[in-house]
Amino acid sequence: MNSNQTNNNSNNRLSREDVETYRTSSDESVKHAFEKKAQESDFENDALEGWGDKTLQSPDMSRLDKKFLSSNKWIYWTTGTFALVIISLLFIYSNEQLNPNENKSIKNQQIVSIEKTDLVLPDNIEQMNELPVKEQISVKTIKKDFSNQQKEETIVNEVPVKVDELPLNKIEESKPQVGIVKESVLGKEIYLNDLKLLDYRAYRSKSKITTKQMILTGTPANIGEEVLTEEEPTWKDVEIPYMDYLEKTIELFSKGQNKKALSRFVIILETNPDDLNANFYAGLCYYNLKEYKSASNTFSKCLDSKYLNFNEEAEWYQAKSLLAAGSVSESKVILKKIKSEGGYYAKQAEKLLQ
Repeated sequence: MNSNQTNNNSNNRLSREDVETYRTSSDESVKHAFEKKAQESDFENDALEGWGDKTLQSPDMSRLDKKFLSSNKWIYWTTGTFALVIISLLFIYSNEQLNPNENKSIKNQQIVSIEKTDLVLPDNIEQMNELPVKEQISVKTIKKDFSNQQKEETIVNEVPVKVDELPLNKIEESKPQVGIVKESVLGKEIYLNDLKLLDYRAYRSKSKITTKQMILTGTPANIGEEVLTEEEPTWKDVEIPYMDYLEKTIELFSKGQNKKALSRFVIILETNPDDLNANFYAGLCYYNLKEYKSASNTFSKCLDSKYLNFNEEAEWYQAKSLLAAGSVSESKVILKKIKSEGGYYAKQAEKLLQ
């Protein structure tokens, strides 16, 4: 059969509309014409007879069409998606073939930021000498003191006080205060590495610390002989959120790295000279590095702060710093004050006085 005959047969085939007309028409001449047309194909002849029993309606066939098409939608969608993925992969592959060196450079390039204090310490701190470990104020001791203080405060708060048992004192004539009264408050606290800190997030808006970092870019050693042209590395000023910078600094201190921790506390104090956290822990670092006068001065700044969170600790370690520096009389004055106040370090102060 040639192509012309094939096209004629396809054009002469019965459509669903033709069959519907045959089924519903009462004109015998019309039906006869359709039957003659159907004789040209066994398939169409069988279809015409099947429709002739009138058990199958056109709406039924329409619903069947919809069901068939909807059930096959996922096949079309999956096929389309698969084709799109193949096209994308071919595009990426061709791009890599055209620019192999450029793509390898981007893929293998690494970016590393280095903190200056991780590599280079200030000369004055580098030259300091550490106390023997047994003579240092250990992190373990500080954590123990903080824990015990918390327990004591909890016990005091839980003990009920009866109003009837309070002593009745005579009302004395109040005397006018001389000088400026400093506002003192107990600030909000947090703990990092089990070490107490004043949470400055409650008192400063988005505080940042300016430090120096070096940004290095390059390829790993296992790449081979590939060499990238790089900008010469230099130290640049970078702003880091206060809490992020403090967290790493406290971690260094908790590991006993007094010099590195101190260099970072000094950077914090360059931005915030009255920072209570930096002053207190810098004082501990100074003590462990035999810088007793510097330790005493930073503990004194803690006592000048409006926040009372480190007052007991700062007073106690200031007395120890003065004693280690040879200022015995000044140390005794503070120790007697600690003893008379009856706080957490009262018994230790009494022993030291003896």
